[in-house]
Amino acid sequence: MTRILLSFLFVLLTSAAAPAQTKTPPPIRAVALFDFANPAAAKIWSPLALPKFNDPPAAAVIAKDDGGRGLKITFAGGAWPTVTTETMLDDWLPYRTFKADLYVSRPCVVGFQALQEKSTREPGWDGSISRWVKTVFALPGKNEVSAALRPHDYSAIHPKLGKVIRFEIFMYRPQPGESIYVDNIRLTDEKPPATEVKTQFRVLGTDWTVSGVQELGKKLAKDWKPPVERTVEQVEKDFAAMHVELKKSHPRAVLAMFRDGAKGFDPARPDKVYGGWKDAYWSSHGPDGATVERAENFGKSATQEIFMRHRSPLMRVELGSIPPGSKIFAARLVIVRANDVYDKERDPRKNPNMWAAEACNRPWEEYEVNAYEYAKGKFWKAIGGMNWDGDDPDFLPIYLAHGPGGGRVSTWDFTEAVKFWTDGKHANHGFMLHGDARDWLSRAHYRESPEVQNRPTLLVTYEPPSMP
Repeated sequence: MTRILLSFLFVLLTSAAAPAQTKTPPPIRAVALFDFANPAAAKIWSPLALPKFNDPPAAAVIAKDDGGRGLKITFAGGAWPTVTTETMLDDWLPYRTFKADLYVSRPCVVGFQALQEKSTREPGWDGSISRWVKTVFALPGKNEVSAALRPHDYSAIHPKLGKVIRFEIFMYRPQPGESIYVDNIRLTDEKPPATEVKTQFRVLGTDWTVSGVQELGKKLAKDWKPPVERTVEQVEKDFAAMHVELKKSHPRAVLAMFRDGAKGFDPARPDKVYGGWKDAYWSSHGPDGATVERAENFGKSATQEIFMRHRSPLMRVELGSIPPGSKIFAARLVIVRANDVYDKERDPRKNPNMWAAEACNRPWEEYEVNAYEYAKGKFWKAIGGMNWDGDDPDFLPIYLAHGPGGGRVSTWDFTEAVKFWTDGKHANHGFMLHGDARDWLSRAHYRESPEVQNRPTLLVTYEPPSMP
């Protein structure tokens, strides 16, 4: 009996000391959408004619690329030339991630699109969320594409839209004769890649850093007061009075007004009319299916909205008439609403709100900039220039100015912004004005407004450097 008990205890002790066996995780499921090993497989691909653009047809063949055999697509120019197929796996629901290898020879934008039975090609929100799209800002060489198949619970790929019936590959504004290679197109059960990038913005004139204009708005909400309604003339009169007071202690102080079509920006040439303002609205609003809308440029619009980061304008004020080394005393940006429409939930006269001017780091072109390009053939690093990292970001993680909006006329303190642009250390590529969604200028006057007095204006008082 004793011998049996000792044997039992030995088994218990050795079992407890033995390391627990770990379960081998199940292999990640993956399925190839296309077989590029057989040159005849190119027959399932054909050019897609989109009537709105009338692009020249693209051609697809199976050819060798840096990774082996792949689909070589050669374009003949156009806006959105596309190749398409209806031969592929039609049930994407068991998978979570789309992957592909993409080879290009220059920075460019390439897109992948899947349409389900109930998808449409209509523009706008409803049409965009009915189709699955991944646009890629590709760099020369190999690009490993990875994208969530269900980035939202309301957009494709969604069970309510039915089976996948078509797959497409497109390129934005390819050069005639340009080719790209696509290989290893597959679906996997891998967790979708993380897309959120946390950025801290330095707020000039303070020692603050914030995650965005929303945090800045919350930080200053307790100090908000309902704005006092003022006209443009009253704003200018108040600024001029401040300038007169400054001249008592700084008799060489100068008052300058930078407004397209108006005089008074250069004291050395008082009769010269200013023409150095530029502005351009564009939308980088999601989802990724809003490709056509994102490519639009509104640089010639007399009025447009000013709203959140993905629906706001870039602006730039040429300040070359301010001599280097000048002392900047004060500056004000003035923006005028083009209508009297106030959204109930976004009324700046009743709600604390916040706006920020974010510093641009690209020499953008007024009549060419959109959510893909800051100039023709020159691409942002991310949709809408939403890139603030590294030594050469699209936008600097700096808020040049901030403050709440007003009623019909909004005024922001731009003193730190003008100092930033005139200190001899920073290039002036302008700024994007955007808010925390608690104010909305559904229509604002831009520099092309027919009434000069309503155009955006920058008022500056400064003291030129002393003559040697």
